[in-house]
Amino acid sequence: SLPFPLQFCLLFFLLTLHCSFNVILSEIPESVNHSPTCCLKYHEKVLPKKLVVGYRKALNCYLPAIIFVTKKNREVCANPNKKWVQEYIKDPNLPLLPPRNLAQVKSIRT
Repeated sequence: SLPFPLQFCLLFFLLTLHCSFNVILSEIPESVNHSPTCCLKYHEKVLPKKLVVGYRKALNCYLPAIIFVTKKNREVCANPNKKWVQEYIKDPNLPLLPPRNLAQVKSIRT
């Protein structure tokens, strides 16, 4: 067993660490979605429509995006304001997909 002063110091350190994390997390706006479904940047080239099987919306993220899912189960982040992206999501043959299962998808978040 640790001596009492050392136990006290350890407890104080852990409590300080816990409080620091709570302060940091409370400063993040709730409207920003920090889930793994958000994109860090957009894929700049037009994705061939024949490769796309569906899409997901990630519009509540810091970087709003449409995430296209390809036949090889890859995710490609696209700018929702681009004309080609708007055309793709209006296509009735490209379904809006449910939120993804993290274990099922290979991501190329570029």
